[in-house]
Amino acid sequence: MNQPATQQPMSELELLRMQMNAKTDETLDSTRNMVRMCDESTKVGAQTLGKLETQGQQLRGIDSNMDTIREDLHEAQHDLDEIDKCCGLCVLPWRKVKPDTKSPKYPSSRNGYPTGTSNNYSNPYQPRPGLQQQQYQQQTGPFINRITNDAREDEMEQNLQQVSGMVSQLHSMATDMNQEITTHNQILDRIDQKAQVNQSELLYAQKKADKILGQPSKPNQNNNVLPSSTSLTAAKLLMK
Repeated sequence: MNQPATQQPMSELELLRMQMNAKTDETLDSTRNMVRMCDESTKVGAQTLGKLETQGQQLRGIDSNMDTIREDLHEAQHDLDEIDKCCGLCVLPWRKVKPDTKSPKYPSSRNGYPTGTSNNYSNPYQPRPGLQQQQYQQQTGPFINRITNDAREDEMEQNLQQVSGMVSQLHSMATDMNQEITTHNQILDRIDQKAQVNQSELLYAQKKADKILGQPSKPNQNNNVLPSSTSLTAAKLLMK
């Protein structure tokens, strides 16, 4: 009767090879996960930069609208000054109109927008459905010390090259985001200053319109809300 063959115990060398193969497979999976996470981060960064660009355009539009409001206020104030010179049906050209010296200084727009990516921003980071092998490779030398010298180590080297390129790209994205957010904060400060000036001039114009129309000026109970422009509209109608 045949005896079952007993399994020979693994030699120390074979045990080391098995452990080495397991560790190599684990390392390969880690590099694949690194590529996947960097790819996801790159796509999120691209979307964030795109949203920041859209927000910057909206802020520039608001800033421009503040200038338009100021021009309209100047036109209305000019009309009120002309009405204030009138005495019945006669015009008194020698009657001087005192300017509003209490109004804060209006921010200058001659120098354009603050330094940042909002001025000439172009988004080079478009989300990609997949990564190509050579897209983010950098010639920085080998990243791993080869032991098995097989296809797994080739893929690990390629993955690490891609990760190196994507990390560099993420760094550039972070720099652009910082510049963009800094620019947005500066534009927001300018918008706030312009809004305060416009509100002050609108209050001054309303008081003058109420005086011309013989109505007592009522203090504005809520400083955060711009006063009504009914008096300005009435003054413009009187000029026509």
